[in-house]
Amino acid sequence: PLTVVKTKQQIMVWGFRKAASETYLSGSENGKQNFFRGMRQFYTGFGLHFLCFTLGGSVYFTAYEMSKRYFAQKRCGYQELDLFNNKVRTSNLSLGERMISAAAAGTSCWCVIFPADVVRSRLYAQSLSHHSTSEHVSGFKIAKRLIQEGSLYKGMGVTVLRAGPVAAAVLPVYDSVLSWLNA
Repeated sequence: PLTVVKTKQQIMVWGFRKAASETYLSGSENGKQNFFRGMRQFYTGFGLHFLCFTLGGSVYFTAYEMSKRYFAQKRCGYQELDLFNNKVRTSNLSLGERMISAAAAGTSCWCVIFPADVVRSRLYAQSLSHHSTSEHVSGFKIAKRLIQEGSLYKGMGVTVLRAGPVAAAVLPVYDSVLSWLNA
């Protein structure tokens, strides 16, 4: 729920209190405030948000671990690659191998979740522009319109280019902290 408020704070340059009250008031209909409609506005796009975080996180960490196992198996000279082999030690990988694995994970994650993220962003923008109207456009209608416009993947190139270096910086640190905690 706070993502909607945060988005309004960023776009409208409002404080938290103003963004929260405007989110709640956007649920009014014909000048009458309905508690449940107002509260529902805080959950705009929650399903897409949940999808992006769960599916995105799954792809992100799975791709990272599988890529590290690939490098570890290549380094050990395995003839047959088995990415699900839990006996392969990835602790001896170089920083470069970890960074390449992380960049691959970040880009693959965004390739999977980008369309849902675009629809989610449009839903948030819709909640800014339809203040006191009862018109509600679902994520499916927005996705259909984006597909018809051919704009469902606009901006994906920049996002994927950014995701690689960000993940290459973050995930090796994650590995270091994880091994430090397990020690």
